[in-house]
Amino acid sequence: MRSSSHRLKAINRASDFEEKTNIAFFLFILYLVSFFLHLPSRITILGHIRFDFILVALISFLIISSNPKEKKHIDNASKYLLAIFCYAIISVPLVEWPGSVLKSGIVEFIKAAIFYFFTVSLVCNEARFRLVIIVFVVCNFIRVVEPLYLNITDGYLGGVTHLGDGEFAGRLSGAPSDVVNPNGLAFIIATIFPFMHYVFAQSSKSAFTIYLILVPILLYTMGLTLSRSGLLALFIIGVGIWAKSIRKIRLLIFAIIGLILVGTSLSEIQKDRYLSIISDDARQSATAEGRIEGWSEDFEVALNRPIVGHGLGTSREANWNFSGRDQISHILWAEIWQEIGLIGLTFFLLYLFAMIKNFREAGVLIKQHLPPNDFLYRANEAMQVWLLMNLLFSLASYGLKSYEWYFFGGLSVVMLKFVKEKVTRENALTAKEDFEVQSDRFKLARRLR
Repeated sequence: MRSSSHRLKAINRASDFEEKTNIAFFLFILYLVSFFLHLPSRITILGHIRFDFILVALISFLIISSNPKEKKHIDNASKYLLAIFCYAIISVPLVEWPGSVLKSGIVEFIKAAIFYFFTVSLVCNEARFRLVIIVFVVCNFIRVVEPLYLNITDGYLGGVTHLGDGEFAGRLSGAPSDVVNPNGLAFIIATIFPFMHYVFAQSSKSAFTIYLILVPILLYTMGLTLSRSGLLALFIIGVGIWAKSIRKIRLLIFAIIGLILVGTSLSEIQKDRYLSIISDDARQSATAEGRIEGWSEDFEVALNRPIVGHGLGTSREANWNFSGRDQISHILWAEIWQEIGLIGLTFFLLYLFAMIKNFREAGVLIKQHLPPNDFLYRANEAMQVWLLMNLLFSLASYGLKSYEWYFFGGLSVVMLKFVKEKVTRENALTAKEDFEVQSDRFKLARRLR
């Protein structure tokens, strides 16, 4: 009776909290749309009134004012993320450029980390989780389709790359209102691919048909970006999907046919660009070698202040002052080491391991208790493949102050929570059914006597 009473109180508290945070969750969805589609850049008045900042302030106030008074369990990912933030502030007197940390570094980190805070605080049931995933995928799909449409209608590209010998070629970047370069656009395509494959395509036969139509469009857009890291990311996604599939031979045949079709449709510039990944004879091999040499220089810069770092948000400043390159480090691990040192890098790795552990633990429970058509099952498959891809992309892109690590970290926490709750409910129903069966048998046996 006592356990039932506690369970009933917990359910009532959760229901009460959901009601209190309905407005905050609606504003969070609005913030996701505004953030990914850059509404302040599209609608002038929203930019003037700092629309995103107003949303963040309102959401934060509503979350804090609606939180229950009783103590809540703090997961490991939250602890390590808080440790990164606290360390970045405490280390300000010890870093190379404390002014840059206070002026921009802390602010940019907070803008990224709020995705974790909002997700963990507001996504408190499976329906909200589903809506967040849908909004995330749809908004990012729009970010892919918009520049493609502009390219088809107006010849828009938005970026260039050096081919050697003074020649340049155009590369498709995000739309004019967006802020992503060609590699960033390729990352968006790679990000939505696992969700479209697992969450969308497997929801119905008609959805699967639409997915088959959209795949060539996404691949064509990826080709326009000329992103080598994007191509490698898609390869890793394909390997992840293949490894998880029970139809490995069929997928392998489709992949080979697809590679042949894609290979024959590539332009000479695209072929040379992608061959430069593995060949020293391609015209653009020099840029690939330059990227590798840049990695070495980035780590050398980090060694100037290896323990404490130069300060949160100062990677570009450090590279300019110590190696003469006016750009942020294009490898996540060098960026973190440069900015918050080995101490901060340790905290980030612990945070990353906590996220991976959440997805793995959720995956084990899902495989044991949930059917393949369950939304949590499909979402977890997509996020595990995404994580594998993003670990690769971290070798070609910065990300300490980017939203993705914190958004998906928050999703890993709520995913594990919902899976545990669902398994508990399923076990409780099974136990109840078993008890009722045993009770009926006992009653029948008494009657027969």
